[in-house]
Amino acid sequence: MLERIDHLVCVVPDLGVAARYEQLGLALTPETRHAETGAANRACFVGDSAASAAYLELLTVVDEAKARASGRQQYVEAAARGGGAVAIAFGVSNVAQAARTFEAAGYAAPLSAVHRADGTKVCDIAQLDSRGAMPFAITLIQYPETWAARHERSRAAGRFGHSFPLKRLDHLAAITPDLDAARAFWTEVLRVPVYGEIHSPQMTILQMKVGDAIFELLGPAGPDSPMAGRPAALASMAAWEVSGPLDDAVALARERGFSCSDAEAGVIPGTRRASIPAAELGGVGMQLLEYV
Repeated sequence: MLERIDHLVCVVPDLGVAARYEQLGLALTPETRHAETGAANRACFVGDSAASAAYLELLTVVDEAKARASGRQQYVEAAARGGGAVAIAFGVSNVAQAARTFEAAGYAAPLSAVHRADGTKVCDIAQLDSRGAMPFAITLIQYPETWAARHERSRAAGRFGHSFPLKRLDHLAAITPDLDAARAFWTEVLRVPVYGEIHSPQMTILQMKVGDAIFELLGPAGPDSPMAGRPAALASMAAWEVSGPLDDAVALARERGFSCSDAEAGVIPGTRRASIPAAELGGVGMQLLEYV
């Protein structure tokens, strides 16, 4: 049912933070205002193919009353906290059918449309009420065009014209203290099977593959794990596979003014990783991954 991770929504105090992404060497879309939601956004598209394309949405609230009225209370609350990752949109080919399926299972998924300021439609969406099973908002999204046509249009518009070597979205994650409940929601309600499991002395990671990317459910390995007391939350981090050597990407990030960590062995077997802190990118960290 879920075909892909379409985008991660990160609320920021204002869209001036986009300048930091441009400083890193990433191309962002111009500001777009959405009349129905009381929000404005800019987006960073990444992906070397239609199958791997996804984007990070930097969103700010410009009309609090409209945001609340349209069911975007979480955006208002996140803005009051100073921002951070709040929602994930999953791409589907038939949002109305998906909504009916979830509603038949007892999970409300009201439909609506999003328009640009000039009245043209951006997409149709359903806001899935997970009844608290996931610590973030879930949106189902369908665009008026195919994924291939959307990717080609975005490519022609220069949305993938980055000078920093991000290749594709690798994974997103959420802290889920009750892994059994999280597993049940993903496999029984979202109908996404467990793709892989990673175990360490500190944590257990359930990997849920959606399209070309992974969503990770992070839980404590046991009662003595440092994660055992952490509340459920969407991680304000996006992990991106880089094109070329990771060390080159780290050096470039530092050259452009970011305090990128040293490359080290990743938790995912066969990877190396480094990261740029969330504080330097408007509240969402950037993990850089290389498969070796």
